[in-house]
Amino acid sequence: MNFRRIHIVLGSLILICFSVSFNTMLIDSAQVSVVLKSKKEIYTAGEEIQLNFELNTPVSTQLFLHSSFGNILLQSENGQFILPKFLSNNKGVIQYTLLHDSEQLLSGIIKVLANTNTKVQLESYIGPPSITAGGNDYTMPVIIPADIYDNPLPDSTEIVLKHQFLSNEKEEIVYTKDLIGWSTIFSYEQSGRLLLSSKVKETSSKEFSIVVFPAIPESFQINAKRKHEYADGNQIAELITSTLNDQYGNIISDGTLVTFQIKNKKGVLLKTQASTVRGIAIAKMLHPDHEDSWEIKAFVSGIAESDTIHIEYESVLDDFKVQFSENNREIIVGPLVSFMEQLIPDGATVVLRISQEDNLIDTKMTTSSNGVVTFKVSEGFYANGNYNLKIKVLGVEKQYENILMQ
Repeated sequence: MNFRRIHIVLGSLILICFSVSFNTMLIDSAQVSVVLKSKKEIYTAGEEIQLNFELNTPVSTQLFLHSSFGNILLQSENGQFILPKFLSNNKGVIQYTLLHDSEQLLSGIIKVLANTNTKVQLESYIGPPSITAGGNDYTMPVIIPADIYDNPLPDSTEIVLKHQFLSNEKEEIVYTKDLIGWSTIFSYEQSGRLLLSSKVKETSSKEFSIVVFPAIPESFQINAKRKHEYADGNQIAELITSTLNDQYGNIISDGTLVTFQIKNKKGVLLKTQASTVRGIAIAKMLHPDHEDSWEIKAFVSGIAESDTIHIEYESVLDDFKVQFSENNREIIVGPLVSFMEQLIPDGATVVLRISQEDNLIDTKMTTSSNGVVTFKVSEGFYANGNYNLKIKVLGVEKQYENILMQ
């Protein structure tokens, strides 16, 4: 009887303890009230942010923080939380939620503003890095002032912009909007180099350099320079432009490509090109190897063109000698003499056409050496018989009919 009574008493005590513990757990999770003691909602970047929550009962809590820099969960046993620096140093909005046993107790937001009391840091950009003279093209500087934590300063922050070009120095004030300040700086009529800088409070940017290129060239003139007027196929003719300028008088940029188009007496188009140096392009063209007439015009493709000039070339040969030997299978052309009765320079092209009964059999081509050219008509390739020969040298032709080769 006593043993049973002892068991009943112990069981009752265990039940009472369990009931008390269960009731306590329910109170901890459902009846916790909280008050935010720190009422400050706006902070300056770099300032310590501490949130103190007053709880009606001491329990463990978690603070969930959400911002554009990520999410983080902090743990506390006394309701006091200090936000990490990567949140308190960066401008933006922080949303917080106080939790206990995964249940929300309190939520709110904190704003962090840029610190205008620190030294200003400038992010400066500019483009394009080159523009065209004349006042229609422009470059645009963009400035982003920030505090030491790299937070953009508030709108309406004053920026002083300066630029210098030749003898001109100008200054203007712009104000930031949507985190940036910007301006458009138009070119002048002259070409040259434009220098720009910006300043916010005591902080100055580095110097930026913009190249102002000349505008497109205007029409121009050309002329030809030659050692002589003979078509020797040897000398070089120079085709020279006048100084190319734009409409404002600026010499156009070095490297502008000029194309010279040459139309000869037969209507064949020849072409040579040169790039400008200090506004002048000088192209070179080999003299023709026969009497000819050239019509020359130059272009800056799609932009400008020159006047048209004409030059004439006289033949250096009136006649030449031809000798046959070895049963007419060796043909010696020359000596070839030029306009002063000097030997033609080595390299003059001589063409021999061999035909039979109006059928072209072969064309041989070689160049002169010491004013003479020798052709060999081999018996192994050309059977014995009569052949018609046509020899052409520097535009002069001679024809021989029924030459017997044995």
